[in-house]
Amino acid sequence: MSDWRRIDIDGFDPDCRLTAKDLIPDYDREISLQELQPKIEQLRMLSSGGDIRGAIQLITEDPPYSADENTKKAYFHVVLETLSQVRQADIVNIVKELRVEQQVVLVKYLYKGMSLPEGQKQGGILLAWFEKLTQSSGVTPIIHYLSDRRTV
Repeated sequence: MSDWRRIDIDGFDPDCRLTAKDLIPDYDREISLQELQPKIEQLRMLSSGGDIRGAIQLITEDPPYSADENTKKAYFHVVLETLSQVRQADIVNIVKELRVEQQVVLVKYLYKGMSLPEGQKQGGILLAWFEKLTQSSGVTPIIHYLSDRRTV
């Protein structure tokens, strides 16, 4: 018992049998770009019609977690277009209307935007969204983002 630091305590718990497969989120099926096309058109229609609140609600309501990377990237371009059309004075009111789950999705899009070259060109807008979101909600959406394995 001199090497007590190397004891696998999870081995003594019969209910703790997680595998690497258990940690990967499972999705019902993969979403294609054709299936997302109506939602993309609706987003463009809402944002060009001036209903930015409705567009942000739609963006954060049901993100395409189970899509492939190319589909996610195409969808993100529409999200970035929508986020860049919002006046900075309206961001606070829009963020306050979002539920916590929607704020987490918004944080995911903001971080994704900051990591892509297309989003880095709009960095000031994304940082304005990020600032208003953290002022309104604190760090809760960021913590949820960090602990969630699903990506947008």
